[in-house]
Amino acid sequence: MDSKKLKGLSDTVLKFKSALNDTLNMENSEFHAAINGDEPLTFRGLKQSIHDDPNSYSVEISDLLFWHDSEAYMDELERWEGQLVKDQHLEMLEYLDESEQSAVFSKLVETIKKKRIAPFVGAGLSKPCNFPLWGEAIEKLVKKLEGVSTSEQRAAQPALAYLEEVEKYLSEWNYLDAVDLLYANSKTHVDSFVLNTFELSADPIISGPVRLLPMICDGCIVTTNFDEAIEIVFSKARKPIEGYMHGTQTQNQFAAKLIQGERCILKLHGNVNDPDTYIFSKAQYNDAYGDYPSFDYTRPLAKTLRQIFVSHSLLFLGCSLEQDRTLELFQDVVNSKAFDIPAHFALLPKPSDYEKYLAKEKMLQEAKIRPIWYQAPKDEDGKSDHSGLEKLLKLAIDCAAGKTRIRV
Repeated sequence: MDSKKLKGLSDTVLKFKSALNDTLNMENSEFHAAINGDEPLTFRGLKQSIHDDPNSYSVEISDLLFWHDSEAYMDELERWEGQLVKDQHLEMLEYLDESEQSAVFSKLVETIKKKRIAPFVGAGLSKPCNFPLWGEAIEKLVKKLEGVSTSEQRAAQPALAYLEEVEKYLSEWNYLDAVDLLYANSKTHVDSFVLNTFELSADPIISGPVRLLPMICDGCIVTTNFDEAIEIVFSKARKPIEGYMHGTQTQNQFAAKLIQGERCILKLHGNVNDPDTYIFSKAQYNDAYGDYPSFDYTRPLAKTLRQIFVSHSLLFLGCSLEQDRTLELFQDVVNSKAFDIPAHFALLPKPSDYEKYLAKEKMLQEAKIRPIWYQAPKDEDGKSDHSGLEKLLKLAIDCAAGKTRIRV
């Protein structure tokens, strides 16, 4: 072949090779570092004479493998990725095996595969985004109102005496009665506090397991949260939520989207930017669910919750799952024996107190919710480490994608 033609062909091939190598090195840099080792392969060229030193050449194993046998390169890449995933999840795989929870976790994985999971998201998933848990938020509001009360006393106005009763409710973990009392006496302060506390900035940083939701769900989501972290996460994943129901107010054909299996969100307590959707008072709860302690399934919120409970498998994330109106509704649906109830799941921190653990398991079983417990050790400041939840969720996602599997 003419040397000029060969040179031109070589230059074209080298440009293509350089561009492709840049892409491979960027996307598979960790794999290349693992397979290449510390030194490249070296070899020598031909001698011109016995007195000449031959040219020396070097090549990385990743380059040699890809350009000599691309199928072998892909096979090694898949092997490496598989081992990487296995190593990443080894801690949780061993924990599930030791705690005898592999079988129930495997059921969760199968449900995710079938796209029947509807996440039920609590405040715990918004905590990494710097939003307070509900109890923390109420305590913060009480302190703010105590400051208002002190100022009013200085101005010879009556003190906000009801705050003592609110604090008593908080000490008993009775958030419903605490908020009901706050809302009845200081509605304007409550509405303003929710807006200022739970509204996201213009360019929010979303962190924690909430980012994983688009990987396990492409349909219905239920949340007790006011903030819009979920909506932003789905939008960034190019899976915008298309149907909304905020509190008792329906918008954007929520029911139709739910029935069609399209992305939609039910925000049980309302949306941060619309105080008219908030559900705080006992009167509002009764309006949404029916007069306590019964339930009225002709009312939109109660009817919608029942429909989701009997048609989807809920996965409770970041929820304490203490006895509340929503959980009571689920128990009521189970007790009615009018429906075939699908499997529901919850990722929960395991109570350190054995009696509390047994009581919680019994309560969840009565609501047809299968718990998957994770360890949440506390640090010196008494702060619990909930990283186990995210690790379990990532493991479920990779198992559903076929990247690893559970030993059952």
